[in-house]
Amino acid sequence: MKFKILLYILGKKLIKKAGKDADFKKKVSEKNCVVQIKTADNSKGRYYTFSNGTITATGGIAENPAVSLTWKDAATAFDAMKSGKTMEALQNGTLKLEGDGATALWFAGIAKEAK
Repeated sequence: MKFKILLYILGKKLIKKAGKDADFKKKVSEKNCVVQIKTADNSKGRYYTFSNGTITATGGIAENPAVSLTWKDAATAFDAMKSGKTMEALQNGTLKLEGDGATALWFAGIAKEAK
């Protein structure tokens, strides 16, 4: 449950920042894509759609995301995301990147800026 709430809050922060910060909206406008964050068993997830500077956040699993950040499980994801240990999770295999690496880096940058 904590993982789902964290993903929901991330979506709200992204949308709010894009609505109030012109520079952030410009960065968000750089790509039109879908970014998925989910658990490996597909039981929990949320995807973020970026379209011409507009962001929508939707609960569930996207059909064809540009990139998917797939976590071993929800508890591991929550702990790593909350403590800022995402790179460590990539290195130890509890987080897997599927899809376009450049989009993943772009998303990581805007997610960090939205906090």
